[in-house]
Amino acid sequence: MTISPPAIPRKTLARACELNGTGLHSGVPCRVLLNPSPEGGGIHFQRAGRPAVPATWMTANAEASDRRTVIIGETGERFEQIEHLVAALVACGVTDVEVIQEGPEVPFLGGGSREYMEAIRSVGTQPLEEAYVEPLVITEPISFSDGNAHFSATPHDGLRMSVFVEFPGTIVGSAGYSIELTEDSFFEEVSRARTFVLARDIEQLRAVGLIRGGNLGNAVVFDAERYHNESLHYPDEVVRHKVIDLWGDLALLARPLRGHFWAWRAGHRSHVRFAQYLAREIFKLK
Repeated sequence: MTISPPAIPRKTLARACELNGTGLHSGVPCRVLLNPSPEGGGIHFQRAGRPAVPATWMTANAEASDRRTVIIGETGERFEQIEHLVAALVACGVTDVEVIQEGPEVPFLGGGSREYMEAIRSVGTQPLEEAYVEPLVITEPISFSDGNAHFSATPHDGLRMSVFVEFPGTIVGSAGYSIELTEDSFFEEVSRARTFVLARDIEQLRAVGLIRGGNLGNAVVFDAERYHNESLHYPDEVVRHKVIDLWGDLALLARPLRGHFWAWRAGHRSHVRFAQYLAREIFKLK
């Protein structure tokens, strides 16, 4: 069988692995079992005895994706906070895996993607026999806006992401970060970057049922003058975390990406809308 570039072998896990922890928003114990998927099927989530829900732009629900990414199946099966795990999977080149979830969310662990990547690397990956996927390639500049969030994508030989945040009047202020993404660069330079929150927003978020499992170990907390954590994993940890979120959400396109993707003042809801715009208007996916 002859495959012309740029087709890439599809990969799954060599062995199953399990991760246990607490849900960021629910604050309750959560567990995921990552099973090899030798028959393909993409990255999909399910609960025991229930239908599987593929993690794609078609199942992603932008309206529900407030401070986390949410996918919802045809029968109403709902999976939340999937983006850090999905980012780890695609960073490791995994295209096909069965995620069996117990609890309302994926376990939050350290607040980034590092622990997921370590688990995936510990069991290894393997190619699916005679199965390939062609990347989605940006061939001309495009732009997209969703409220105050703005995106662009330009041709690039590889995958690069540039992200920008603005928190005026805080210690973070305006910040940007750009990285050429490979498995190793993501693992070393980004994967430990934790989610973040403004100190003044914590009680309000908890009052509406969010971030009940958050703490200074798995989240960066900041205000006008300082970070509340004893130390940061990276000096610009807040903006680096946006790379995890963006890659995890653009992975909903279910194809490897080639291009330079830019995001300004973006969050999960706008990420999902950008992915859906790319799918429908640029790549004409079905």
